[in-house]
Amino acid sequence: MSALNEQAQFKKSTNAVHCGRFLLIEWTGMSRDQKKQQTRELILKTAEQLFQSEGYDKVSTRMIAQACGVANGTVFAHFKDKPALTRALFHARIEARLAEQANQLAEQTSGLKTFLTMASFFYKVYDEDRAFSVALMQNALFDLSYFESQMSDFIAQVAAKLKGDLADKTEAQCTAVAKAWFGYYVFHLFAGLSTEHSTPETWLAGLTQDCETLLSTIG
Repeated sequence: MSALNEQAQFKKSTNAVHCGRFLLIEWTGMSRDQKKQQTRELILKTAEQLFQSEGYDKVSTRMIAQACGVANGTVFAHFKDKPALTRALFHARIEARLAEQANQLAEQTSGLKTFLTMASFFYKVYDEDRAFSVALMQNALFDLSYFESQMSDFIAQVAAKLKGDLADKTEAQCTAVAKAWFGYYVFHLFAGLSTEHSTPETWLAGLTQDCETLLSTIG
């Protein structure tokens, strides 16, 4: 669903209406917690839409607040600064994509196939809008520990399947391999999105080679 469609759905669920550039919200019948959650979701969806249409560097928290029809302080009540808001966008993206991939990942029989299925899917998603994805990653204070915390369940799933592939290896060793593969993914993700002529196919081939090389050294 596009950001515009998501915002339209939000407006419908909250009786929100546009007045010029501003989105005015009627909170009738909603609890305080529901209002806070709906406001947070609106801020995120509006920010993503503005980042895509205007460019990350040109969008301020004040612009986001105006487009949402809330005070600038309301944005800061939910996110301490613009990078924090950007990190939250990443968090939402990752959770949504993992949920979409759950069934397909469960069908994979090996640790490597499970990992590459996820990596390929995510790369294609990011590749749909490279400029926006690169801006998000560069300005989200990207670091492996942050994304590893979001992907801990997936890493555990890959490690569990690796234990079946590498019966003589310990659980700790399989987890270490899964984490190393995830590190490769982060590196290749940045490199691929930053390379003009990189395609999902060539990107996946490079990642696969690195993962298979590591696997061969411990198999």
